[in-house]
Amino acid sequence: MKNSKLLFLVATFSTVALLQGCTPKTAGVDSAYLNKNRGAAGAQISREEAEQYSRQQGLTADEIRLENMKRHQTTDAIQEGASATRSAVDAIQSVKGLFGW
Repeated sequence: MKNSKLLFLVATFSTVALLQGCTPKTAGVDSAYLNKNRGAAGAQISREEAEQYSRQQGLTADEIRLENMKRHQTTDAIQEGASATRSAVDAIQSVKGLFGW
């Protein structure tokens, strides 16, 4: 029991330490990030490029939201089907109980 608590604490701290290294880049460094990856020292992105980048990020976020919505709808449909099946089984068991089967 004591070992499992210790193992849990070690795993928790390790996870927190790993996640701290996975922080996303902030909006303030987007331009620097793009310029660094472009490879031109001191390059600046134009307003049009920044707007295009912003549009692409928005479209990506919309795609992710749509995929999540589809997953939630599928999950809801499965849960509704399972609930309907359970209700039918309960109804059959009630009828069987009435007739003493």
